[in-house]
Amino acid sequence: MRALLIFMFFFVSVNCFSQDTSVVFKQKYYNKKVDTYLDKQKALSSYYTIDSKGVSVYASAQDKLKSNSEYFISWAQQQEFCKYSKEFNSNSLLKIVQDKKLDSLISSSIKKEKIAPTQNKLKGLKIAIDAGHIAGDIAMGEIEKKHLNFKKDSLKGLSDSIQIAEGMLTFATAKLLKEKLEADGAEVFLTRKCNGYSAFGKTFDQWLKDDYKKTIDSLFKVNEFSLEKKKWYLSAKCSKRDKFRLIFKDLELQKRAEVINNYQPDFTIIIHFNVDETNTGWTKPGTKNFDMTFVGGAFMKSDLASAEKRFEFLRLLLSDDLEKSIALSSSVVNSLEKKLGVKTASTNDAKYLIQGCLPTNEKGVFCRNLQLTRYVHSPLVYGEALYQDNINECKALNKECDKTKNERIQQVAEAYYQGVLDYVQNKHAE
Repeated sequence: MRALLIFMFFFVSVNCFSQDTSVVFKQKYYNKKVDTYLDKQKALSSYYTIDSKGVSVYASAQDKLKSNSEYFISWAQQQEFCKYSKEFNSNSLLKIVQDKKLDSLISSSIKKEKIAPTQNKLKGLKIAIDAGHIAGDIAMGEIEKKHLNFKKDSLKGLSDSIQIAEGMLTFATAKLLKEKLEADGAEVFLTRKCNGYSAFGKTFDQWLKDDYKKTIDSLFKVNEFSLEKKKWYLSAKCSKRDKFRLIFKDLELQKRAEVINNYQPDFTIIIHFNVDETNTGWTKPGTKNFDMTFVGGAFMKSDLASAEKRFEFLRLLLSDDLEKSIALSSSVVNSLEKKLGVKTASTNDAKYLIQGCLPTNEKGVFCRNLQLTRYVHSPLVYGEALYQDNINECKALNKECDKTKNERIQQVAEAYYQGVLDYVQNKHAE
């Protein structure tokens, strides 16, 4: 009996020590994660606590002083919380956590993580692709302010005029990439189904005709703006560009995140093409050319102004989406450099990389609190391939009316594809 008691004491002691060690490790790990990836200005400490019980998020510094948490996830709840972040949309899960009903959810609704058999490359994987912007022509590119319109000028090295809308480039890349991924067994979802279409399944002009007025009415009813502002939005004084910039743009990005999260992908590829920020107005070609990728993080104090944003901070902190996003993005940006012959950007290569981002330990991968890097609930890569206003790139990209036949676009799609393959193979080799 004495021997049995000694054994039981030893077992309980070791088990408790193991649990204590695990909790201490978690506290250190997640505090470090905030400092490294999430807190850009080192000004978020009044919004959270990471202690032996779990993670608490507060609406204000005053609430923290009163220990009045807005959200609390215990270490015992962490795994379930992370799984449910894939299963439920943000608003539903936010309410579940606010109402402290996380433990009451039935375990049968948990989505099991899929494993892609390495011998079949991508079979069994669900991949979402978001082709950035919506322009299907130069006119829409002008409204978006995401286009190049260079006039023929021998002094600038242009023997022909250049007209490029970024939305055309991203959609062609997405379409080619989808074909490559599907050929290897993946199930692929595009947020934009046709060139020139938005995530609403229609063009901007169609949205203005069908949805603009009722959208303004709905936003007014929830006190988004005053009656005077509503009248201005519905008046002739509000230009098409104003309607896009002030109303449509954010709502359409919200729709992209919504449809991606409803699809529940294993990971998401967000495709963009970059420009030189110092090339003011983009009326002439430049000489800079870099690849880079973004993941979530780099919150500033003003970025935690709403309950919804604080919830996404909590999700990025406790889930492994950010760590997986960094690994995926590293594979993609390395492939972009290799396949395109374009250098990978470092922090000092653009002002916004210094002012609005946090560098990760992986070359060319930066934390940036963009709308999609914050609201998409899956590992992701937000790619910015090459500078489209570069003197050589703009000439190459200007070729072919059908951009899926453009050689440079085909190279970009191939680079994303190889980056995805490298990520999947490395992931399952671990």
